[in-house]
Amino acid sequence: MNDSFFLAWRYLQHHRVTSLVLIASLSLIIYLPAAMQVIVASGERHFRWRADSTPLVIGPRGSSLDLVLGSVYFDKPYAQVTRYQQFKRVKEQQLGTPIPLHLKFAARNCQVVGTTSDYLRLRNLDLEKGRHWDLLGECVIGAGVVDRLDVAVGDWIPVSMPTAFLLDSPPLRLQIVGTFARTETPDDDAIFVDLDTTWVIEGVGHGHAQGAQHGSSEAAPYTTITRENVKSFHFHGNRDEFPITAMIVIPDSTRAQTILLGQYFSPDETVQIVRPRDVMDSLLNRVVMIRSYLVAIIAVISCVTLLTMALVIVLSIRLRHAEIVTMTKIGCSRGGIWLILGGQIIIITIAGGFVATTLAIATNAYGPELARLLIF
Repeated sequence: MNDSFFLAWRYLQHHRVTSLVLIASLSLIIYLPAAMQVIVASGERHFRWRADSTPLVIGPRGSSLDLVLGSVYFDKPYAQVTRYQQFKRVKEQQLGTPIPLHLKFAARNCQVVGTTSDYLRLRNLDLEKGRHWDLLGECVIGAGVVDRLDVAVGDWIPVSMPTAFLLDSPPLRLQIVGTFARTETPDDDAIFVDLDTTWVIEGVGHGHAQGAQHGSSEAAPYTTITRENVKSFHFHGNRDEFPITAMIVIPDSTRAQTILLGQYFSPDETVQIVRPRDVMDSLLNRVVMIRSYLVAIIAVISCVTLLTMALVIVLSIRLRHAEIVTMTKIGCSRGGIWLILGGQIIIITIAGGFVATTLAIATNAYGPELARLLIF
């Protein structure tokens, strides 16, 4: 038997290209369904965990999915706005802790998140270097921003989106005063600032030389906020009307959550309240349905591939008729010949299974990271 497997191995070595193609085909047939299951399951866990840790979200009326993706997963800058008075409305009821979010802007393609320290506590964001912001224009960045932009504490980042200072003025620059430890969440790729800073970017607040007349060159708004000029910054208008894009609400109890959920069904309401978990469950149910279709498609393709492989093997045996006749003439038994041919199939199957298993183990180890990269 050992001699038969040796001859089978030598034959596969001699026909390397054909052997490698068969092994690769078999590996993919085994690996693809397993890889899909691992990546989808990892992404699903990641989505559910983030949604489960966010009890309620209040934001402008419209697509609840867009609201959740924008405010919970920082999918992209969220253009729709509500007003700060909605935040005060929830706070005054004392039913929970509201956390305002301003998500309209980006800096070098990284989401700028205007919020309060309550958000940092909700997400358990721990400082790795530096300190928290305590001044307008200061920011703390996630670990992913450090890697993507190659910046550090003390550097400056210009806001990418246009401000409402002057059309020909440069954008506001944010000073990095701290970096957060890596969390493997969308927070890693965000730039966190005080809510007032986003209002300066929005244009409802600005600073310029004291006593300068409007329209003069001295009245040009500052685009870098320092301790020397920060006192010149001021806001115009009623603070209740200042824009926010959404707010996360952490209810004090189940009763408080029920009361909050029942307050926003009136057609006169300009905002909506959603449970991120319910929204993501609906989305993930569709993903599961799509995954079932993909698995069925892969199964059909796998069957076709297996039939093709079988055809290749059968044709290969027929083409080796002269070789089989020669082996018979030199005394090889029929059973020995079939053992050699079967050994080749066994070796290809074992090799394909080994490669598929190795890839599946690697995918399982790095599944969460792969899912995060593919999704976010």
